[in-house]
Amino acid sequence: MKPFFIIPVIVLFTVFFHFASAEVLVHNNEFAGYFDSDGIYTVFGSVRNMENQPVLAKVQVTVNSGDKTFSESNILPIIFPAKDMPFKFKFPQIVAGNPILQSPQISYILTNSEPLNLEVNYDTTLQRHPDGHLTGFITNTGNYTRYNVSIYALVHNKNNEFLDEVQSIQTIPKMNPGDKAEFIMYPDPIIAKQVTYYSCFIPGTDNSIELWTQWKDKRFYFSVLSIVYFTNQKFNEDDNSISIDASNPWQIPYYANFMFPAGSSNGDFKVFIDNKQINPLISIDNDTNNWHVAFNVDYGQHKVLISGFNSNYVPISDEYFYFDSKMALTAWAGYSTFTISDSKLLDVLGIKGEYVPAWVKNTVNFMIYNNLSPDDIVNEIKYLKQIGIVR
Repeated sequence: MKPFFIIPVIVLFTVFFHFASAEVLVHNNEFAGYFDSDGIYTVFGSVRNMENQPVLAKVQVTVNSGDKTFSESNILPIIFPAKDMPFKFKFPQIVAGNPILQSPQISYILTNSEPLNLEVNYDTTLQRHPDGHLTGFITNTGNYTRYNVSIYALVHNKNNEFLDEVQSIQTIPKMNPGDKAEFIMYPDPIIAKQVTYYSCFIPGTDNSIELWTQWKDKRFYFSVLSIVYFTNQKFNEDDNSISIDASNPWQIPYYANFMFPAGSSNGDFKVFIDNKQINPLISIDNDTNNWHVAFNVDYGQHKVLISGFNSNYVPISDEYFYFDSKMALTAWAGYSTFTISDSKLLDVLGIKGEYVPAWVKNTVNFMIYNNLSPDDIVNEIKYLKQIGIVR
């Protein structure tokens, strides 16, 4: 899950780092787990921000299954005051039994951001259909063009109980001011018949910037989501760290969320700003296993150093390191702001080859609009490889 919000406000706030607090919390009746239609134990919930300013929050979910314990964490999109942010974790290691959920752990940073001004249209176009899926429209009511827009929501049964967190099945590549676009949401088939209504519609965008630096004579790609400017990045092989210049012109502290490739670290990151160690939020993406390291940057010019990289890691020189199968299929089929080649798609999917017939894009279209699993399409492409059509 990669939605974020990135326009600054013009009010000065004091910035703190917090651990679990009554001001940012998950209510017990908004936190649960179930076995989805693929038999995978799935945990969903919603984080509530009761602070008086936006927060960047990390949620950690731990599940006991038999004599084993599994834990996943994620840094969520910006949560505005008095608002909720849905989340979902899947635990493929758990496919049976009676898992026991521990209380979720929340840590967060008080930061600054401005609403995207993307508004769900609460009118007759917002419709829940007999099979449980929902269609509606979203409008860009602001003055800025937004890219890669997704919508998130919670679904409930007739007793007002939370059933799941859902995401729009298609990312909207671009929305100019005044644009109106349709979105579609499908709940998991195993709970679809119980769905009575949807709530907590939250829009999100992904405006990450890709960066790279030389490491072991290869390009080491990583990304950052922020309106802070980062330049002059350099990998220091003596201490396995990245030094980078930060420039925040906005006269307020603002967050930066870095993403580093899976395997490039064991997670023991340390962050220094102007030689002073700070406490970042650190999590591993439960879809791609990439690392996220997030922290605030004050107004002005700063020297940032991020250490904790794995000396045995060999950079793969892949600018699309953050892709999972769904993101790769979406970009390849032309449903993103950029496209990737046949060979790159196959590389992401772990299939050797350079050619995929264009008609497979029709199947991707079916994935986007009819909730077909990306795994089904990957299996189709693997079959086409076996019979020589993909080559």
